[in-house]
Amino acid sequence: KTSSMSSADLASMLKQALGRIGTLERWHEEIKASMRRETRALREDICRLKEERKLIQASTERQTKALRDDIEALKSENKALKWSLNQLARKVQEGWEYAVTIQPDEYWQDNGYDDEAIEYLKEGFFEEVKVAV
Repeated sequence: KTSSMSSADLASMLKQALGRIGTLERWHEEIKASMRRETRALREDICRLKEERKLIQASTERQTKALRDDIEALKSENKALKWSLNQLARKVQEGWEYAVTIQPDEYWQDNGYDDEAIEYLKEGFFEEVKVAV
């Protein structure tokens, strides 16, 4: 049967094959162009994300340093408060009394404390001081 094909049939088949090859080549070029665009966009995203990461990292480092500074300040304050408490405890053991009475609620309210803070002072802080000394 193949030998019975005419040259016109073969030419037609060849023309169709070449047309299909041309279509595939155009499609392939379109895909390559699309992939180049996608690759470029992804590279831009990567660059942008790297810059954002650097900014976040710098911000995190600043915040970490600030928190460490705060911790050091609190440690220092805690040390000073412990020293003061030890001094007060020593005075109490020596028979010294604190001459000032505990202020009424109105005093604390006038100084900006709310009821919850006043209650903490009376039931928490002052009681802890009494137990400590």
